[in-house]
Amino acid sequence: MSAAAGPGNGLEFKLICVGCDLEKARSVCQLLQIKLVGELSEKLPVEAYFYTDIGRLRVAEIENSSKPVPDSSSKKKRVLVVDDSKTIRQLLTRILNSDPQLEVVGAAELPSQAKRLIAELRPDVITLDINMPEMDGVTLLKQYITDYPIPTVMISAISMEEGNLVLQAMEYGAVDYIQKPSFEEIDRMAPLIIEKVKIAASVRVRLKQASSHVKSPAISGKLNQKVIVAIGSSTGGTEALRVFFTKLPAGIPPMIVVQHIPPVFSKAFANRLAELCAFEVKEAEDGDLVQPDRVLIAPGGMQLKLVTCSSGYKVSVFDGAAVNRHKPSVDVLFDSVSELIGKNAIGIIMTGMGKDGAAGLLKMRKAGARTIAQDEHSCVVFGMPKEAIKLGAAEVIEPLEEISTVLTKWLATEK
Repeated sequence: MSAAAGPGNGLEFKLICVGCDLEKARSVCQLLQIKLVGELSEKLPVEAYFYTDIGRLRVAEIENSSKPVPDSSSKKKRVLVVDDSKTIRQLLTRILNSDPQLEVVGAAELPSQAKRLIAELRPDVITLDINMPEMDGVTLLKQYITDYPIPTVMISAISMEEGNLVLQAMEYGAVDYIQKPSFEEIDRMAPLIIEKVKIAASVRVRLKQASSHVKSPAISGKLNQKVIVAIGSSTGGTEALRVFFTKLPAGIPPMIVVQHIPPVFSKAFANRLAELCAFEVKEAEDGDLVQPDRVLIAPGGMQLKLVTCSSGYKVSVFDGAAVNRHKPSVDVLFDSVSELIGKNAIGIIMTGMGKDGAAGLLKMRKAGARTIAQDEHSCVVFGMPKEAIKLGAAEVIEPLEEISTVLTKWLATEK
């Protein structure tokens, strides 16, 4: 047992119980007359903290292991790369190690190797391939995420099949996803990969269960269908939108969503929501009518805005320039809504990094629309809502679980 100077000029000890029961740790406390103030699950490697009249104590004993315990105070975020492709492992390692705040501490080719390294290394973040021998990435994620709730970024090719698996992974607790890089795309993709992994390493994993295919419950009374609801989200948004939409009943007003998402994935995402919801959900196509009981999801890699037509409103889907680095951009949608329908709109901004949508939500509010921002605690990344709140764009700030409730209350009263 080692000791070092600790806070309050007391002694600081560190106890790491690797795969042992906590009874031994408790007996150590009793012997030293130290009060145990916190425990983690017995399934996990345990780090216990104690306080005494001589200062703060972190008491530790390493059992059945000669490996050094990682220094949790290190500034570098420790990454485990899991991919059956040697080329991808090398590319990701090269990209991530190029950032001074990241360090790849291990790489696994097979899920069985990954499970062993997760237990041994306890990384800060994992990049996880979708298609591998032995089992797919979603199955592996489900096997370790409860015992080791480590932020995980899925690595996927852009295909409908893998898009569906990525969405399942997000439902089970993955934080984000990245398109598989190639040698030709390193310069373009490296900054985004680094950014996503660094953000993922700093978030708290929220364990989830996959949704059953149960339609949203109906409620009594009609909702106001004369308004248009515009929604923007990014990192963590696919799961946030799933939670939000599955709480809404049939009979909703028209809704348009911009989620930062790659091409093809947007269609897979729309199809997934359509299976779960009591109303139509589809990937938007140019000229689609905006109508009640329909949710339009902006296609990845394209811009989307609201335009007028003879029967009311439709969407224009076009290959415009990136705005705030994004195609689709939330600001493009929000700006068009504020200009065309003013007070007959509701704007919602959810979890996501960056500031896309903040200025547009402010324009909507100034035009008379009601606006909602997701609160910090329920966000995977409190970026876009934070920027909107700073600008004064949010009329109300709500936890994710309450946004649908607030919206239906607003819609229950004619404006």
